Amino acid sequence: MKRLKSKLLLSCLSLFIFSAQGQQVSPLWTAFKSAAQENRQATLPDFSYAGYHFSEKPLPDNHELNIFDVTEYGAIPDDNGYDDEAIQKAIDAAQRTDQGGIVFFPPGKYLIAPDEDKSKFFLISKSNIILKGSGSGKEGTEIFQDKMRVGSRQFRFEPEETDSEKITLLTQAAERGSFWIEVENPEMLEEGDDVVLMHKSEAFTRQYFAPRELSKEWTRLFGPDGGMQIKEIHTVDKIEGNRVKFKNPLHIDIMMIEGHDFELHSYRSIEECGIEDILFTGNWTSYPEEFHHHKDVIHDQGWVAINMENVKNSWIRNCAFKDWNEVINIRNGYQLTLTDINIFGKKGHTSIHARSGYGVLIRKCDFNGAHHHGPGTGYGGVATVVTQCTLGQDQIIDSHSGQPYATLFDNINGGVFYNLGGPLPGLPHHGKHLVFWNFEYLSEKDFHYDFWSVERRRNYTIADPVFVGFRANRKITFENVGIDQLRGQEVYPQSLFEAQLNLRLDNPE
Repeated sequence: MKRLKSKLLLSCLSLFIFSAQGQQVSPLWTAFKSAAQENRQATLPDFSYAGYHFSEKPLPDNHELNIFDVTEYGAIPDDNGYDDEAIQKAIDAAQRTDQGGIVFFPPGKYLIAPDEDKSKFFLISKSNIILKGSGSGKEGTEIFQDKMRVGSRQFRFEPEETDSEKITLLTQAAERGSFWIEVENPEMLEEGDDVVLMHKSEAFTRQYFAPRELSKEWTRLFGPDGGMQIKEIHTVDKIEGNRVKFKNPLHIDIMMIEGHDFELHSYRSIEECGIEDILFTGNWTSYPEEFHHHKDVIHDQGWVAINMENVKNSWIRNCAFKDWNEVINIRNGYQLTLTDINIFGKKGHTSIHARSGYGVLIRKCDFNGAHHHGPGTGYGGVATVVTQCTLGQDQIIDSHSGQPYATLFDNINGGVFYNLGGPLPGLPHHGKHLVFWNFEYLSEKDFHYDFWSVERRRNYTIADPVFVGFRANRKITFENVGIDQLRGQEVYPQSLFEAQLNLRLDNPE
């Protein structure tokens, strides 16, 4: 009898395991650790390959780079003159050197955009260029965009060429979470190369979403040119014959579909670029209307700040953004870290959006309800991680259709997801493996989410979302959910991203 009681006690304890901090340990986390130790696929994706150099090294201090002070090229802070020409001269001077440099802004306020010519902007097209101010707070550096330049992102980091070329095609299926693929011809590949795994077909899309029914109104998924767009960026770690090992894991199952190959393409980028210690201010407050979503192009994109396209191993840190319609747009970014960013002021359209790309890390940022769309992803984005951030009440996370997949919202305070963006033909809003981990939902109203419906349009159409430790200040109910584990409790680990990264780097928890 004593032996039976002991077995029952152990069984009960195994169901209720708590951390040293008193949080209940998530069974999904326990299963993930076991799968990692046994080298097999887990239910949870491995989100730890996000951020600058896959978060394996800290952001650089840049002390060895040359400094190009904008005041030495004609910029004068705290006057009534515009500093566009001087700023671009400093950028150009840094780009003429082989090693790049820091474009430095001493304390004060710098004015840009004397007119509404949207063909004008600041272009950074070389690696190793950093825009650095003297702090984003009081007595620091402020860059103020005066006139609106509709749709023209004013600071653009992008290489001169972004076109990719086909390298080879894949010849064997591969499982999500694995690192190995097999290719037809490895002769054009070298260790260290960055490549894009590409595929698009209706046939794959139907298999991917099966057994879920697809709405006929999601027209971008159908036809000879239709399908969800797969564009995973990877780095070649090893080549053994026709087998290629990536440094970062696959987040999609590779299938052999007759007439529709998975292909490897080249990836062109600039790298080691950054923006830090600057307050960027728009002049959206001068416009005599409050924000109305999609009212017109001015409301959506009157004043827009930053664009990073085909940028690798780069960052934005310790910056603030005030009074913008759109803050940061990322397209085809790879291993980027955006950290310690404060976004506030008159409500605008979008905050930080990672469109396509792999491993964009948005960390420790405050969104303050300052934009209709909070942080997020869309249009084929893979392995985007939003962690340890605060959103405003009823501020909407962003999953902007176009079937992004493997996205993590981790240890988030505030926000909702009842009105995600994107046009009806581009639905669903998200593919598989959208994970909400310790998400604290904050809203003025109760809400019921049916995450998959083909009967009517729902602006939160997601393939089997995963919730662990979901908490809400209102009555929130789910239908067509994948997993809803330990609802109403803060679970251990508090941050899935940090725990997965520590596990991979063999750091003690």
